[in-house]
Amino acid sequence: MKPRKISVPNTEPEQATFDIPSAKEHLFQVVDVFDSDFEGNKFNLDNDTVIAKCEVVGGVEEGRSLLQRLNLNPEWKGFFATRLFLKSIGEEYKGEFEIDVTNWIGKQFYATVVHNKSKDGSKVYANIKEYNFDKIIEQVHIPKATTVASTEIAWDDDK
Repeated sequence: MKPRKISVPNTEPEQATFDIPSAKEHLFQVVDVFDSDFEGNKFNLDNDTVIAKCEVVGGVEEGRSLLQRLNLNPEWKGFFATRLFLKSIGEEYKGEFEIDVTNWIGKQFYATVVHNKSKDGSKVYANIKEYNFDKIIEQVHIPKATTVASTEIAWDDDK
């Protein structure tokens, strides 16, 4: 990369702050899922725990996000929260089923947000208080990326 000259204020930089969704009902979309393999496991996740990054869809708060930590072990006492999340995004949540977190990307749901303070009171976090199962969303299936060999591509040579 070629060196470049820049000019910035002669002040100390400040940490970025991120606006969280307000404490009310929002339409969310799952935009990413993090597991124990994510960037050196910066979230300190075990093999049963994942985090779904959920962003507000539409309105003035579009793009604001919250992280929903979920445990995939049905023996865990908090697995009910995972079942509620699965129900909210239209995935199987009863009986015997397989969980593929990659299928969550692009799924939408309505949920009410509540704000909670950190133990020391220095930070405020947005968490899901409850899901709205009455607002039905027709989930769009987002196909997984596939690679096609160049020998399989039909070219139109008539043009």
